[in-house]
Amino acid sequence: MFPGEEPLYSQLKDYYPTWQQEEARRGEQEKLAKLVAHMEQTKQHSGVSPLGEDHAGAIAPQHPSAFAQSQAPTQRAQEQARVTISAALEDFASHGLANRARASENTRKSYLLDLRQWAAWAAARITYVDEITVESFTRYQLAMETQGLKLSTRHRKAASLRVFAHFLVRHYGLDPELLDAIVLHEVPEKDPQPLKESQYKALLFEAGQVKSQDKPESRAKARSLALRNVAIIQVLLQTGIRLSELTALTLDDLDLPPERRGAKAEGGSVRVTRKGGDEKLLALNSKAVEAIRAYLKVRPQSQARHVFLARSGEPLTNRAVQKMFKTVAARAGVKWSHVHNLRATHVTYHLAHGTNIVEVQKNTGHRNLKTLQKYAGVVDQYYREAMEKNAL
Repeated sequence: MFPGEEPLYSQLKDYYPTWQQEEARRGEQEKLAKLVAHMEQTKQHSGVSPLGEDHAGAIAPQHPSAFAQSQAPTQRAQEQARVTISAALEDFASHGLANRARASENTRKSYLLDLRQWAAWAAARITYVDEITVESFTRYQLAMETQGLKLSTRHRKAASLRVFAHFLVRHYGLDPELLDAIVLHEVPEKDPQPLKESQYKALLFEAGQVKSQDKPESRAKARSLALRNVAIIQVLLQTGIRLSELTALTLDDLDLPPERRGAKAEGGSVRVTRKGGDEKLLALNSKAVEAIRAYLKVRPQSQARHVFLARSGEPLTNRAVQKMFKTVAARAGVKWSHVHNLRATHVTYHLAHGTNIVEVQKNTGHRNLKTLQKYAGVVDQYYREAMEKNAL
């Protein structure tokens, strides 16, 4: 994080003028500037007040000190009419992001976080929108590189800046050349890293382990968390949905078959809300149904309708799931893995075993089938390993 981020964030939570108010203020500023320029021009050409000789003393004071005092209100009005960067950023959060209908909530939060970091860096140099220049962006990108940020991180932050710059050009009349100052780095795409069968089974095993507790209440809570963690990993693994889609699931999104004593669990379905608000009904296989059903039996009582809850009974956050997964992954011997690897495992396994690619696309929510082409090499390697393992 850049120095000064926290104070700026606190500042951003205060009241800011709306976009319409700023538009009105800029209009008043332009009118005032034109009036002052016209009066000065008239005065220079005629040597007489534009209001006439009788009023000359009212606007053309004889003493410099009096003249400075008469100009002070004008300067203050002009300064008040100028739009601060923080106000423009609040305007962007309220109006600019609202127009990006297909952007997920996480994407919107990332935009604002990146832009607040830039604003914190810029605060030591500039205050108003009309002070933003090409250098305001080029020097910041150089600072990120000097700080040693990863190429992918710099690319994301530059993309956020570019969206904001478009907004400034469109709504505040800034020079379009600002857009050319923001360099979007080419980030080489990494090959997917699916987990092997032994690895994801180790994850499920470790997730279900309950540490010994002295008190019965503590043991019950630990068991509840263990069953929750298993259900989370199973749902991600068996459906291929995104982490944000998992944490957004509510009890109303689940359609589980009736439980029959002594009978094997049947498949069910789950309604998932995709990026942009689209809803899709996906199949839940018997393994996912069993894991969810086991967790729901010990799920804490809560007013929240979300499926997965924290210890407090509040909805589980993406960050909390990531933290849980890293702990379990370390115990399972796959410390390198992340939650996203479960999604890659789902895609690789199903493509390698002949699942229709359109069905895989439906589960993962990829908008373009070409996105799944990056799995071709991984699937080929999967085939080779299977042939070697099952050699006659």
